[in-house]
Amino acid sequence: MPSAPSTGEISIIHRLDAEISGTEDHELRRLLLVCFPYATALLTRRFIREAPAHRWLVRSASGELIAHAAAHDKIISAGGGNLRIGGIAEVCVAYQFRGQGLVGRMLGEAHAWMQCEGIPFAMLFGQPKVYASSGYAVIDNTILAATTLLDQWNPFKGKPMIHPIAAQPWPAGPVDLRGPTF
Repeated sequence: MPSAPSTGEISIIHRLDAEISGTEDHELRRLLLVCFPYATALLTRRFIREAPAHRWLVRSASGELIAHAAAHDKIISAGGGNLRIGGIAEVCVAYQFRGQGLVGRMLGEAHAWMQCEGIPFAMLFGQPKVYASSGYAVIDNTILAATTLLDQWNPFKGKPMIHPIAAQPWPAGPVDLRGPTF
C-alpha cells in the first residue's frame, strides 16, 4: 500500500472570503465537494448556507489546495445576552493528506486569530473524536437555529461543541444562533 504524501512544507493562509479569487473559488469548491459530496449547493458556490467571513486555506509544497476551514464571525444569544463566537464550518482535508494533523494546525491558526480579535469561543458542529484533540468539548445547551444542517445534509450528525479562547465560562441555557447552523 502506498504511503500518504508528507505534508512537507505546507502553508496555511488566512483569507477573507471576499478576497477569494476565481481560481481559488474553483479549487475550494472542488475540495469541498470531494469532502462533502452530498452538499449540492457547492456545485454553484463555496458555502452551504451562509458565506463565512474568514477562511484558512492549506496548500502543499507544490501549491495544491489540500485542506480548508472557515469561520463565521457571529453574535449569538446565549445565557440571556449577546455573545460573539467564531462559528467553525466546512473543515475538510483531502483524503491523501488526512491523519497528518492538518485539522489541528488549521484550527490552531483560527483560534490564534480569534484570540487577537477578542472572540471568546469557537463553536462547531462535529464529531467529538475528531475535534476533542483541538480543545473542543460537547455542550448540552439547547440550540435554536433558523435551519439545521444536522438534520438536512450532515450524515455525521455532528454534536454542538465549543472551544474556549478566552478565560470565561460558557453560558448555561438555550443558545440562539440567530440564523442557520454553520
